[in-house]
Order: sequence, then structure tokens, then C-alpha cells
Amino acid sequence: MAECLKWDYNENLTYSIIGLNVVGNEKFSYKIKKLTSKERIGPHNKDIISMIIGSTLGDTHLEKRKNGIGTRIIFEQSSDNVEYLMWFHNYLTRRGYCSNTKPKLQIRIRQKGKVYYQYRISSYTFSSFNWIHEMFYKLVDNKYIKIVPLNIEEYLTPLALSIWFMDDGSSLGKSARIATNCFTFEEVNFLCSVLKSRYNIIATPNKCGKDKGHIIYIHTDSMKLFTNIVKPYLLPSLYYKLGSNK
Repeated sequence: MAECLKWDYNENLTYSIIGLNVVGNEKFSYKIKKLTSKERIGPHNKDIISMIIGSTLGDTHLEKRKNGIGTRIIFEQSSDNVEYLMWFHNYLTRRGYCSNTKPKLQIRIRQKGKVYYQYRISSYTFSSFNWIHEMFYKLVDNKYIKIVPLNIEEYLTPLALSIWFMDDGSSLGKSARIATNCFTFEEVNFLCSVLKSRYNIIATPNKCGKDKGHIIYIHTDSMKLFTNIVKPYLLPSLYYKLGSNK
């Protein structure tokens, strides 16, 4: 069996999963679906890893399957972001990472009876995704808590940054913000330092209000640079997140 590789710098949209080297299609997806998680070992295209890293910094959840033999991607978006979600689903489907069945609208009742509409994507389970789960989660009182990996700079490619921004970014006048409320202040501050060291983007943590955590505030002076980095990867329908800089 081939060795599990964490990172494949091959830019071509082909796949190497236990010797299956083909462009994504229905026949290939069927073959992948029939494999066990131990047989789904990679290596994975650099863009796939970037998408997982970027979306996990945002709203994506990585689920370690029962008995720990593999991990799957749980990608959720509100009905407001349906175009982005369908693009994400199509991207994974064409590369054999999930079923080609289109996600269906789900209705959830939140606190105070608020109705919330969302879509959900679940990838196939891959044993070669376990290392990403180990990066992003620590076990506390028998519960996995999402954290910011200390080596995140290594994996924060322009595509990963763009996916993260499409997930949780928004315009803020002539600047922009990225919602990072689930992380600690120290983690948000660390992410700001990574943006500075990797891309020379000036960003600082901003408090969201009492008990609501912190967001990343991207300074106006860095918006031109930030826009040049992420815009080539953004869906045109999400250009509005760049505000006046689009």
C-alpha cells in the first residue's frame, strides 16, 4: 500500500489514491465510495489540503469517526451562502471526495425559537485526514475542542486564506474582518502575527462585545495587498466581502 503523504505539491487536478490516477468522474467517485477509510490514503492535491485548512479555520468541522480509523469533513453554510456551498460541493465531488448527491436545505430551531436554514456537506472518511484533525483539535474532558495549529503558517496558502475569508470574512468600510469568535484571544493574536509574517498583512484582534470573543481586523493600509492575494480565488458573487476594495 502506498505511503500516506500529507502534502502533494502536484498542481494538476488528478488523484493518487491507492494507485487510482484518473480525472474525477462518476466511475471514479463510485470506486472511492466503495473503499474503506484505511484504503483512502492519499496523497492529496495541494488545493484540497488548502481548502480543508482554510474552511476549518472557518465553519468546517472535522469529525473523527467512531473507533478513530478516519476523519471526514463536515462543511456547513447558511442558505445565504448557497452558491459558495454548491461550488465547494462540486469541487470535492469532481475530485472523488464526496457523494455527487446535492445537499438539501435543512431547518434548525435555535435558542428562543429562531428558525435557521442551512446546507451541510459530509465528505467520505479518509484515514489520511487524521493528521489534519490532530492539528486542529485537542481532547478536553472527552470532548474535542478546535484550536489554531502552531504550524498554521506552513499551510496558510493564498487559496486557504481565500477559503477562510469566503467562509467567515466581511467588509468593514475600507477594511475587512474575519470572524474568529471560537478561538481564544491568544490564538487570534497568533493568527494576526501569521498574516504579518507570511503576507505582510497588518491585522489586529478586535473585541466583539461582552463574552463574544475577538475577530481579526484587517487594517485599511493592508486591504490592497489582501485583495490582490484573495480576489483571484473568490467567487464573483462574494466580491462584496471586499467592500470598496473589490
